Amino acid sequence: MRVDEMTETESNPKKPKRKDNDGLHKRRGIWHYKLKVAGRWKECSAHTTSYQEARNERQRVIQAQREGRLPTDMSNWPLEKAAKEWLAGRARLVAAQTARIDRERLVPLLQALGSHRLSQITACDISGYQLGRVAKVSPRTVNLETKVLRMILRSAKWWSHLADDYKPLREDKRGPGRALSPEEERRLFEVASSNPNWSVAYYAALLAANTTARSCEIKGLRVADVDLEARIMTVRRSSTKTDAGCRVMPLNTAATWAVARLLERAALLGAIDPNHYVFPGFSFRRTKEGANAGAGFNPTRPMKSWRSAWRKLTRKAALGGLRFHDLRHHCITRLAEAGVPEQTLMAIAGHVSREILEHYSHIRMQAKRDAVSMLDKPTTAAETSRVAAIN
Repeated sequence: MRVDEMTETESNPKKPKRKDNDGLHKRRGIWHYKLKVAGRWKECSAHTTSYQEARNERQRVIQAQREGRLPTDMSNWPLEKAAKEWLAGRARLVAAQTARIDRERLVPLLQALGSHRLSQITACDISGYQLGRVAKVSPRTVNLETKVLRMILRSAKWWSHLADDYKPLREDKRGPGRALSPEEERRLFEVASSNPNWSVAYYAALLAANTTARSCEIKGLRVADVDLEARIMTVRRSSTKTDAGCRVMPLNTAATWAVARLLERAALLGAIDPNHYVFPGFSFRRTKEGANAGAGFNPTRPMKSWRSAWRKLTRKAALGGLRFHDLRHHCITRLAEAGVPEQTLMAIAGHVSREILEHYSHIRMQAKRDAVSMLDKPTTAAETSRVAAIN
């Protein structure tokens, strides 16, 4: 082919398009970039008309993706939708009781922030929730509620944007719960035993106050978990908070008597198989034990609560506000005061946090200090003057 026969295109070839090393392009004046997410390319907006800001944003997102901190699509969902999805997944991983507690803690959160997209929730929103909520409930409750929010935000990879500015409320450091005085303990169990309609709460309370067992552990007891002859009770993993909660607990006289009464009651309600629950569940809203004993009870499901009976008997005993869980702390306190070694205490009580263990260690030391102070009683005039000088 002669040179004069070359087409115009061939004689004036277009220059190759310069490669964009920044990966940025404009759309309607806004800088955009592409990001590969889960094997697919996704168009992302830098939300700016400034080239330098867009470049920094793209680099920040790519770095976050490399470190596994890139927010997921869930971050654009309203909290109400995200919470529903999170609860569905959570229910497959935790006990039914834990899932129920999570749902309850979400109620006030959804009332306050349910319509907010996760990516729109700020540290100021969380702080405002804390201040408004703490006027109605304890700081501990607020912290547990925001813990659920944190778990949802973390599942959407959005929590890292807020973590540095989040501050939990300061909780009461006076101790993990309430320990009863000997007079209060006597009054509680006298009142509890006075009404047959409170028998379940009475037996359960005796068990908690003499074994450190939690209410969920007591309700999760099966017939096979109790050995009256050996006087031991086994707590299974399915009914306790952590792996450390699995334990075999010795039963003292009071606890053995309570368990024996509970097994008698369970047998009357149809709990005769080793896998049946010691506290059979009731199929209807109200229970009435009498001539139709056993009717409506399902021994393959555990009882849900004795809350109504507990509230009534504590009010009558002038112990309003006493939680059933306080009986666990009451029992651990008595063991600490008796000088039980730390490892033995943990073996009986199961999971105990470091902060709580330090609290009981203080109680143990105080009991020892009170004991040795008995030696300070002077017997001579010289000892009297020496003690006075020290004090």
